[in-house]
Order: sequence, then C-alpha cells, then structure tokens
Amino acid sequence: IALRRAAEGESARTVVIAFVANIIIAIAKLIAGITSGSTGMLAEAAHSAADSVNEVFLAVGLRREQAPPDETHPLGHGRERFLWSFMAAISSFLIGGCVSIALAVADFKLTQHSVSDGPAVWIVLAVSFAADRVSWLQGMRQARAQAKEYGLPVWRYILRSSDPVVRAVVVEDSAGLIGVLLVAVGVFLSRIYGTNLPDSIASLLVGLLLAATAFGLARPLADFLVGRSLRDPQLAQLSAIMKADKAIEEVLSLRATYSGPEEVIVMAKVRPSPKLNIEQLTRAMDDLDHRIRHAMPLVADVFIDVTAHREGKDKS
Repeated sequence: IALRRAAEGESARTVVIAFVANIIIAIAKLIAGITSGSTGMLAEAAHSAADSVNEVFLAVGLRREQAPPDETHPLGHGRERFLWSFMAAISSFLIGGCVSIALAVADFKLTQHSVSDGPAVWIVLAVSFAADRVSWLQGMRQARAQAKEYGLPVWRYILRSSDPVVRAVVVEDSAGLIGVLLVAVGVFLSRIYGTNLPDSIASLLVGLLLAATAFGLARPLADFLVGRSLRDPQLAQLSAIMKADKAIEEVLSLRATYSGPEEVIVMAKVRPSPKLNIEQLTRAMDDLDHRIRHAMPLVADVFIDVTAHREGKDKS
C-alpha cells in the first residue's frame, strides 16, 4: 500500500494545496489584522503561518521516507514521516497556539480600544474560509478514498490511520475553519460593543484550539515512533491465517509492528509440522508469506523463525 500511495502522489498533492492555501491566507490575515487592529486576525495569521510550516515538515517527511534502505537503516526510512509530522505538531503548538494566546493576553492588558470591521476584514475572512475549505475538501477526498479501502467510516479512519499527512491536513483545516468563524464572531461583537474584549477572547480561543489540535495530532504519532502494533482485529486476522496453515503446528509468538505509514513488519516464531522435510517446509513458508501479503496489503515484510521448541517443555 505504501509504495502504491507514493506512486499515486495523492499525499503530495494534498500537502501542496494546503501549503498554497495557507500562505495566501496568512499574508491576507496579517495585513487585515494590522490595518484593523484585530488581535483575532493576527492570531489567525499566526495560525495559517503555523499550518504553512507544518506543510513544509510534512513534505520533508514524504521526501525522506522514499530513501532506500541502507546499512544504517535496513528497514528503510518509513518512520521519518512520523518524525516530521511530530515536529509539525510541535511547530503548530509553538507558532500558532502560543503566539495566539500571547497576543490575547497582551491585548487584555492594554487600554480597551475599538476594532475596525471594514470591508477588507470580512473579505479576508471570507477568502480564508474558502481557501481552507478547498484544502479541507482535498484532504477529505483522499481520506474517503483510503477509508473505503479499509471498509471504515471516514472519521474513524482519520483518527486511527497510520498516514499522518491525511490526518494532519484534515484536522488542521477543520481547526482553520473553526478559527475563522471564532474571529468573525469576535470582530462582529467588538464592533457592536465598541471594545476589543470579544476580539481578544476570540484570539485566546484560537490559541487554545491550536494547542489542543497540536496535542491531538502529536499523541498518536508518539505511539508510531515508539513502535505501534497492529490493532487487535488485524492481529487476530493475521493469527488466524498462520494457525490455519497445515505446515504450522503451533504459533509460539506473533508480532506485527508499523515500520512506516501503512507499512507493517510481521515477526513470528512457529513450530512446524514434524511431517515436513526441509524442502517442503521452505515452500510452505514461502506460500504462507504470499498468503499473508495478499490478505493484508499493509504487510511489507514477513520474518518467520522456525523452531522445534515446545511451549511448556522443561529446559535441561
């Protein structure tokens, strides 16, 4: 699956669309925030800038994972996408969350002032919402296609997927759409009441939203970096395939760990049937390898340790 995804280039298109959208709206929000005096707009500019940096990190991860295995990295560089996506989540927290919260706190300390809600502010908010929606739709289109392959509802797939690009783009763009709505409400209320307080509260909420989003994206990536196993239903399917093989008398241990997005390494220790000779056993293990890969396209490599050890047998 991982090789096919790379050949299709869908993740790269999703990242490029998100990057272009975020660069454009970050500049527009910054200009609108400076001219209107809206802290919420400045917070949203920081939000879009953070998302732009995130797309750069995601692109680096897509590039680095394609490096072939070498002596230092015999299993390839697939986990680099988890690493760069984790760094993207940290940058979102620092650039977007912390800056937005700092802007709000600083504005709370200043003398209350009015916030301009001229046409430029609403045009920028409308364009920002439209640009984020275009990027969100691209991410959702990719997520729906991939979720269909696994037979999962799209949001369940997004939350569980080992593909960090799809999850990052969809979640970040969802936060972007919510952030634009928060700032719009803040600017509107500031205009009605003639004070910057609602706008500052909107900036604070945007910062908290970004911090929560960053944590939500980083947490599952930590599991994949450490070495996350396949989920129980998939492990049960894998175990059933091995136990059903007539060449195997007993499965002593079974491990299946992600070596990269949508890429799993299977390691098993089995006791073979005593009726098989070496040649028959070799063919049987090759056939088992092919059956596992056919039934579970996530599997990239299969390593089977054949032993005569019996569980529970006393050691001399």
